Amino acid sequence: MEDRQMLFTNIWYVAESSDKVTDQPVSVRMLGRDFVLFRDSNGAPVCLSGVCPHRGADLSQGKCEPDGTVGCPFHAWRFDSTGKCTKIPSNKDPVGEIPTAARVDSYPTQEKYGYIWTFLGDDLENAAPILDIPEFEDPEWSKVTHAVTWNCNQHWAKQLDLDHVHLPIVHGIGFGGDNPVRPPDHTVEYRDDGGFGTKIVGKPDITKGKWLELRDTRSTVTSVFKYFVAGFTSRGKVAVGGVDNGTYNIFYQFTTPIDEENTRMYYTFFRNFMPGPEGDAEHLRRNCRNIYQDKSLAEKVMPKRAPDVPVYPTITADLEDKLIGAYWKVLQDLRNKGWQIDRVQLEALDKNGDYRTIPSPARRQDGPEEWVFEEIPRIAGIDKAQRDVA
Repeated sequence: MEDRQMLFTNIWYVAESSDKVTDQPVSVRMLGRDFVLFRDSNGAPVCLSGVCPHRGADLSQGKCEPDGTVGCPFHAWRFDSTGKCTKIPSNKDPVGEIPTAARVDSYPTQEKYGYIWTFLGDDLENAAPILDIPEFEDPEWSKVTHAVTWNCNQHWAKQLDLDHVHLPIVHGIGFGGDNPVRPPDHTVEYRDDGGFGTKIVGKPDITKGKWLELRDTRSTVTSVFKYFVAGFTSRGKVAVGGVDNGTYNIFYQFTTPIDEENTRMYYTFFRNFMPGPEGDAEHLRRNCRNIYQDKSLAEKVMPKRAPDVPVYPTITADLEDKLIGAYWKVLQDLRNKGWQIDRVQLEALDKNGDYRTIPSPARRQDGPEEWVFEEIPRIAGIDKAQRDVA
């Protein structure tokens, strides 16, 4: 079984919560590489490769300058939002004698839904867009958030969202009927944006605790799940009050791989019931219970690094592997586009002291001589492989 660790470029990822990036640089590790987040003079978020091209210093250890640049902690070289060095203080002419290659990759950013999203790649025009979250600005919906690092690869973390059968086993949320661990029949529908979704309708066991009063015993409940490529996002909408009640619990889960064995998980939960601070606390408590039950399970799954597509899963069941099969199809599609990092080659380069960076869109316009650090190796996609053979 070939081990490529399955990390992907040309994806919009959640880099950090908006409130964590203020007036000083913030270090973020994604896809096994280091980045620096900061705000320019207009307050707009910026994401740069975090390794200075001069001596390899960590730019996040520097400081934000009044002109909207970030200063390197070693020699105070300043880098603007485009990644170009604008000042070398020790030069005779600090702003006029700057080498062309004194630059780092700058990645597109968007600040949406309380997060700073960063596009890690060079093919922005062909990437899946950031999804819409209509509940975010709607006053009818209450919102709570949570973020936590899981000590497992992103795919083991993700597969808990993609598994209906684990709900009664891990969380005690049964489906009712003669076999409460068997979910209702459902199909997977694929969307043009590269994602997929499914819907189940059943009469699950009545909920417990403060949510007990939301619906009648054994009333029909719908659960709609959608997966989006941007952010490796899961969205679930559950009619907790029954199909005709209009009461919903909605979750968004955004997955950002730190490296091959660690993942940052961001959550935003919406509800249109139990308003107020007490409702917020109960909503967060209930969802965090499920989060940490899943986390405990995922962190012990073997192998520690996910096997390469399309070899997993080897054994499948008729209902519990439908969504994970759809997810693995998405990963195969990303690989076919040439967006999968070749971590076997990259690890060899790292061990040899040859640091590589995630390529930014600017590399499509500028030649390799414009950069100190070369880009990370990626597995050739189907189209490129066919061209090479021809």
